[in-house]
Amino acid sequence: MKFVLCLFLVSCSLGLVFADNKDPLTKPSHYVIGFFGQSETILGSEDGRFGGGLGFAYGQPEKRFSLKGLPAQLVYEGYFDRTQSPGGSGYPPNSTLAIGALSYARWRWPVDEKGNGVYADLGWGLQFANRPTLDLDTRLNSTPVLDIGGTYRDGHIEYLIGIRYLHISNAGTDRPNFGQNEFFLTLGFRY
Repeated sequence: MKFVLCLFLVSCSLGLVFADNKDPLTKPSHYVIGFFGQSETILGSEDGRFGGGLGFAYGQPEKRFSLKGLPAQLVYEGYFDRTQSPGGSGYPPNSTLAIGALSYARWRWPVDEKGNGVYADLGWGLQFANRPTLDLDTRLNSTPVLDIGGTYRDGHIEYLIGIRYLHISNAGTDRPNFGQNEFFLTLGFRY
């Protein structure tokens, strides 16, 4: 697990070295992201959790992630969240506090002359929780992430409204590895 963490930190550092900031859609920018949602009891998950959190992110241009000329950003996000469970399968009702770090590619498609458009994110991260849960036997977990949503510009601020899918599991480092599948509504702004 230490090797994976080192590899994650090295990839983040290399992204800072190779940045390019010519495209206004991918220029270096900061984000504040609020999210709220719940986990779904699918693919082996049993713990129906609900909650939300707050994240802060920095994005920069990344040529290596461009798709057929579509520019991309490499976004680094730190977040904290709180989820609650009504309990089940012998577990009492409980709440969990977690902090996490994500690194993801962000692609943006403008749809009008004002800069409003659509975005998609794909990436991976780590999350550390204050306690194990019914579906998560370990406190340190892997977190692949997928986001889709729309962007709406108002002057110098751009608002982002979307849906986030966050899979949380121990990546097979411990058995059983049920994992959680969390779906969030995200509301954020770029400045």
